[in-house]
Amino acid sequence: MLKRRGRRFIERFESYDPATGATTTFAEVPAPPMGLAFDAGDMLWLTGGTLYERPGFIWRVERSGAVRQWCELPEATFMNGCTMHSNGRTLLACESSSGHILAIDLGQPGRWDVWLQGDRLRPVVPKWPGSNGIEIREGRAWITVSGRRLLARVPIQPDGSAGAIEIAAGRLCADDFALGMSGSLYITTHPEHTLIRLDPSGARTTLAGPEQDMIGSTACAFGRAPGDEKALYVTTDGGFLIPHESGIQDAKLLRLEVGESGWPLL
Repeated sequence: MLKRRGRRFIERFESYDPATGATTTFAEVPAPPMGLAFDAGDMLWLTGGTLYERPGFIWRVERSGAVRQWCELPEATFMNGCTMHSNGRTLLACESSSGHILAIDLGQPGRWDVWLQGDRLRPVVPKWPGSNGIEIREGRAWITVSGRRLLARVPIQPDGSAGAIEIAAGRLCADDFALGMSGSLYITTHPEHTLIRLDPSGARTTLAGPEQDMIGSTACAFGRAPGDEKALYVTTDGGFLIPHESGIQDAKLLRLEVGESGWPLL
């Protein structure tokens, strides 16, 4: 949620309690957050920055809600999805303007490098995202490349570096996604206003669409609280960036029971 303080805009980060349905303010960051990931110690890491403007940022958020700027990324204009590397010491973050996957050192503030780059990760149309969402499963990084309508995967080498980029699926309008225990991917499609499931067999099923308020479906994650593990939470922007034919709606947090738990975060 965006609110104004003096002459600055402050982004408010909220937590949701599935038991009560209540939301509470957890933290505030000085620029729009875009992606988030938890490390093994339940520390929250955020990517963000003003869209299409330099620089990008990585923030660390303490359990108390205190925010610390961890990295400033001078050339980044579109920080996006992120996930923990399987080594537990590195945050992998998508910079959607270039398509680069950045490796953020979580042991030393300000230290980062390019972990992966390539033509298949770059956007085709200016201001349309290249690499967008990223998750790790069984030694591979899975990456949505929205502007190319691709799902890519990359093996993680024994030394932690990235292997060659492979195409896992094409003709796929994919924004963010979450991994299920079955091996299925639950994918938000943003401009198509749907949530789909991509099974390991390649079968695709539309689970929800505009009629279920999926207008501008942009990110999703499995519940983590006891008894909530088979729920998938989806955030929407209400069609703010790409309106639906019914017009712009309020942004929403949606909950769907999908019949399986999410893949462990680490």
